[in-house]
Amino acid sequence: MATATNPLSIINKIKSFVAKTSRSILWRGKPKENDISEKIAQRIQKNSYDLSLRRFKDAFTPPYLKLAEQLQVEDEQIFRAAVYNLANIAIVRTKYAEDILRLLEKYRDDDSKPQELREYANRKINFIRTGLGHKKTSKTAA
Repeated sequence: MATATNPLSIINKIKSFVAKTSRSILWRGKPKENDISEKIAQRIQKNSYDLSLRRFKDAFTPPYLKLAEQLQVEDEQIFRAAVYNLANIAIVRTKYAEDILRLLEKYRDDDSKPQELREYANRKINFIRTGLGHKKTSKTAA
């Protein structure tokens, strides 16, 4: 049975083993011997230049529209979550508040929807209006 002459030699062997194996686990890129070719580098540079010349997208989709689609879902839990999140967005992002209020009022006024859900929407409409009123007064007071 072989014994280590230095008690730290086992620890050093374990450290070197971990260091060798962890590099391959953590680094999943190509090894240095296989760097990108000149042709690939030129293609990357050309694509980057083309992207820099491209105009920015003029159309902007507000983030609440995905939530607004969930107002049409029959599931009550999904509806309540959507209304709750829309109300919070309206309070935080006041530029979307009028559109969100319009959506919720449209839902509230729809007689084909369940009364309980329409009342929930109405409570959130009142919540938004009181929150916006509070923000307007705090801005003018400052």
